[in-house]
Amino acid sequence: MKLITYLNFDGNCREAFEFYKSVLGGELIMMAYGDTPMAGDMPDHNDKIAHACLMGDDWHLMASDCPPGYFSPMQGMNASLHFEEPDEAKKIFDALSVGGTVTMPFEETFWSPGYGIFVDRFGTPWMINTEMPADAQAGSA
Repeated sequence: MKLITYLNFDGNCREAFEFYKSVLGGELIMMAYGDTPMAGDMPDHNDKIAHACLMGDDWHLMASDCPPGYFSPMQGMNASLHFEEPDEAKKIFDALSVGGTVTMPFEETFWSPGYGIFVDRFGTPWMINTEMPADAQAGSA
């Protein structure tokens, strides 16, 4: 089984996923509604994204623009990225949070050498976490 994060946007999926690719890397595939059999159903929505998938080595982030009238802001969840190195996590935190709202600055916690929370400029809530080194975990058991 593989759990994949799927995000919904209110017309700015293309912009968000081009930004995510610029920060996270990976391969980006996008299909507009106009390129699907639904093209005739929502002609004013044909330039919006019906399917986006950003793929890295062991991860996928998927999304689409909601049809008109169906979007609800993201809440009650976070897209979560986990890193081995705090410097790498901090770099991604700083890049993804530009123009967004930081709710917990990236800092050391009792469970992590680097952790932070923010909502990016597209409305996606994120948690950036650094894994505790194995030798530190063994010492706390």
